[in-house]
Amino acid sequence: MILFWLIAGILTLAAAVVLAAPLFDTRKFKGEDAYALAVYRDQLSELARDEQRGLLSADQARSAQVEIERRILALDEGKKFQPARPPGHRLTLAMAVILPLVGFGFYLLLGSPHLPSQSATERLAQERQRTTPELQALEAKVAASPSDPQGWIDLARAYAELDRAKDAVGAFAKAMALGRTDIDILRQYAHAAILAQQGMVAADAQNALRRVLALDSTDVTARFFLALAKAQADDIEGALTDWLALERDLPAQAPLRQALAENIDKAARNLGKDPAKLPGRAATGAQPGPSADDMAAAAEMSPEERDAFIRSMVERLADKMTDNPQDIEGWLKLANAYRVLEEYDHARDAWGKAANLAPARLDVQLDYAGSLIEGRADLDKKLPAEFPDVVKRIRNLDPDNPLGLFYAGVVARAAGKTAETKELWSKVLLLMPEGSAERDQLQREIDGLDQPQAN
Repeated sequence: MILFWLIAGILTLAAAVVLAAPLFDTRKFKGEDAYALAVYRDQLSELARDEQRGLLSADQARSAQVEIERRILALDEGKKFQPARPPGHRLTLAMAVILPLVGFGFYLLLGSPHLPSQSATERLAQERQRTTPELQALEAKVAASPSDPQGWIDLARAYAELDRAKDAVGAFAKAMALGRTDIDILRQYAHAAILAQQGMVAADAQNALRRVLALDSTDVTARFFLALAKAQADDIEGALTDWLALERDLPAQAPLRQALAENIDKAARNLGKDPAKLPGRAATGAQPGPSADDMAAAAEMSPEERDAFIRSMVERLADKMTDNPQDIEGWLKLANAYRVLEEYDHARDAWGKAANLAPARLDVQLDYAGSLIEGRADLDKKLPAEFPDVVKRIRNLDPDNPLGLFYAGVVARAAGKTAETKELWSKVLLLMPEGSAERDQLQREIDGLDQPQAN
């Protein structure tokens, strides 16, 4: 590399000498007096022509001529310098062609033309990163013990702190391959993957976020970015639906709420909708519900009185829905209230009303599907008539949704399609935490698919 810069410097110096040589040739300068003399001579010629054309009288012309001649006499007419001799065209052409070619040849020989272009800021930043002692120590640690997942996690976090998102993704992936698939690692991997893709929620980040939701269906970050992935895939309607559902679940002071509201407003405007008039964004308090006084009174009630109080509120809400049957949020509140009271048939009817009113809302369809099969023990033989259609709707909205995959497996099993059931449930299995009771139960269900069914 030193040789390359030495040769480059020599070539640059040679070019500078050739191009600057004329600047040091003093013969090129004319004296200022000589230049003024030429101007005065032109003025005398112009004066004579003006007199001939009658523009000036003889006295005026003579007076002007005397003044010009006086100025000429004050000048030294001798040329102080001779005009410079311009550099030869051949030399100029040779230097313009040969020097770049020679420089390019040496670059191919000694440089690194295969490397991508990079700004000085990026290059210096990377140099600082490579020479960070803490980072070097972590890299040495994982090199010495590559099967230690915690070492890879520590290295990934160090990369993330240095804004080396792509390196962080690779290190987190190593840790996950070694069995560290707890929810925090999945979140951090997804975050690094999104940063590495300049804010795009690509397939690897989406898969990690879905695994997060399989562990915690209420995870705010996962829900937000999976909706963003839909928006980036031009499914603005689906993204808006998911964001609205998330907004309803977020506390008023949640840090993400401002960013969420901005995304909802933008998505609504892109769809030509008024953000303030979106379902679920109407003024709160329109639905009947317990006030602070109601809650205080309920705390003083006996269990029987409290049960009667709750039922009275549910009845008021049901009456309200009779007058306003297009209110999706009202049906959802009523369905959840019936479920708390363990009135599952009424809850199922309310969810069915909401599902029919909001066919594009994934959360509503999932709740309705769950209500249809809740408490049933004969799903391997018979399914509610509406269930396959609801599952099909879910799969159209989000083909990779874990619950949607499980429900599709339930439909396939009831239809006797064992291979398809295994394929669907195996996908769900990969998203579930190892050692969890739910994973073990699903594994037993998969293992039992090949066993003869009792009559």
